[in-house]
Parts: sequence; C-alpha cells; structure tokens
Amino acid sequence: MAKVVAIGHVGMKAKDLGKLTSFYRDVVGLDVHDSLPVVSIFRMADGNTDLFLSTYDPGERFDLATDDLEGFRARLLERSVECSPIRDDPPTHRSFVFTDPEGNRIRVLTAHQG
Repeated sequence: MAKVVAIGHVGMKAKDLGKLTSFYRDVVGLDVHDSLPVVSIFRMADGNTDLFLSTYDPGERFDLATDDLEGFRARLLERSVECSPIRDDPPTHRSFVFTDPEGNRIRVLTAHQG
C-alpha cells in the first residue's frame, strides 16, 4: 500500500535571498545543495527532505514524498479528493497536487532515490 515516507520539501519565500541563504548556511549550519538566482536548496541529513528558499511564492509550503506515486494518487481519488494529473519534474521527481479540505495545496512527489 502506498504511503508517505517523508516531508519532501519545505519552502519559504525570501525577501533577500542572499541574506537568508547566508543565515541558513553560516548561522544555522545547513549545507547548500543547489543555488540558482531565484532559489537556494538545502538538503537535510535524512536525504529525503530539502529546504527551499525562493524569491517567489511557490504556492505549496511543503510537499509529501511517497514510495508509490500512482498508488497514493489512486487512494486519494478513491476517497473523492481531486488531484492534478501526474507530471514529470526533471531531473528526479514525478508529482501531482491535491487541495486539502482547508484549501491548502499539497504537492506529492516521488521520494529521493539514495
């Protein structure tokens, strides 16, 4: 049976990306996994969770990682939860989005492999 195995990503909007990246890297002690002009990504030690700092509002504040994307989506659909189609998110994820009863958009993605 498909299950959630981790919080995949946690996202926060940054007013000053450079300053916030420096804080989480130099003060908090997180390792930068990837850095782009509009986003900094920190990979947590568990290997599944990433912290995203971005200059834009991602819409979803966190997402869930599952061991069986199709099976988890099917379970939600069986329970009358509307889900977006599955999409490929290169290079390593496939995902879909659902909205919970309070209106929060939740992205579900394939768990990191290794």
